[in-house]
Amino acid sequence: MPRLARSKQCSRSGSLPARKGRSRLPRTGYLANPASLIGIPRLEPVHAGNKISFGSSALTALAQTLVNIDIATEADWIAAEKLPSTLVEHVLRRYLADRGQSIIAEHFELSLTLGEAIVDSVYGEAEPTSPGQLFFVLNTESSFALGVGEAITELEGAYPGMGKAFYDSLRQALYRWIRVYDDLDARERIEQMTEWAEGEDDPESFEIPKLDQDLPPCFTDKHGTDKIRPLASFPLPAVPRLRELVETTIELHRISHSMERPRLDEDWLERERHYHSLDLPLPAVLLYFRAGDAVMACFDDECEHWGQETPEPNLIIPLRADDPASVREALSIIGTLMQVLVLTVRIKNIIESREKSTCDSALMSEANSN
Repeated sequence: MPRLARSKQCSRSGSLPARKGRSRLPRTGYLANPASLIGIPRLEPVHAGNKISFGSSALTALAQTLVNIDIATEADWIAAEKLPSTLVEHVLRRYLADRGQSIIAEHFELSLTLGEAIVDSVYGEAEPTSPGQLFFVLNTESSFALGVGEAITELEGAYPGMGKAFYDSLRQALYRWIRVYDDLDARERIEQMTEWAEGEDDPESFEIPKLDQDLPPCFTDKHGTDKIRPLASFPLPAVPRLRELVETTIELHRISHSMERPRLDEDWLERERHYHSLDLPLPAVLLYFRAGDAVMACFDDECEHWGQETPEPNLIIPLRADDPASVREALSIIGTLMQVLVLTVRIKNIIESREKSTCDSALMSEANSN
């Protein structure tokens, strides 16, 4: 397929700001490596560019604050051999582990780092920040693929409108915290492909995915209403697996909306974007309907064009190392993010449990026939 124009993320409720640009994922980036680990805060023993050194006064202040707010204990201080940097690393490792890091690591490839800037030094030196200002930064290594087509159809069969409500609730809950690639992005990509092809001598020679044929039937039902009811307004399905799926998605929506996304100074963020030539965040989640559909095809095509510029982090959490309220809030935000990711994994497992059950039944039937 010929190379096409640059894309931008569609704006939607709870979304990241829409800006033109290109990012990077490997062509097979949506196939997450189960052996990968979510990154832990990188606290290097020597100063390395924009990362915090073990001698950083901000890191020492953060260690003191963790003690003051009772996140770090005397036992932690002894285990860290009374080194502030080691104390911070030890406490943050435990904080992530207690909130589902191992579960997330089996499915997501994410990097959570703690530093004095939002961009690693490999991309160039950062403008100096104010003393004591630190950032937790969430970056994507590859996208978590979640196929939802069959679940939407089943839920529509239980109650008309429930499938669409499930998809909308799931998408909006995720998009409050991380970038999601979905059918809206695919439709925009197809429009770009079409516009680009029309300017060529032989537009019919271009292979352009057809999205509408891959959408669940309820998405194209002309008799339905455009207004989507809240998922929680529907009765729970009688089928246990579907009931669990709906309950988990409602819980995901609740957790996602329980805390506001961190507020950043927009002028500062725009300067950072300009200074580092930051592009859109890499998608942390790919929502598709069925394997090989138009959404996945568009995503795969866009992967070919990502990588010319540095991606903006999915999430930036600022904190003042010496401010207990700021540190508490930053940790609460991380805790909320972890809950969102754990519930997303649970939704994937519920959806795939049907596929496994269907596959096992087919194998059993084949064995009996032999």
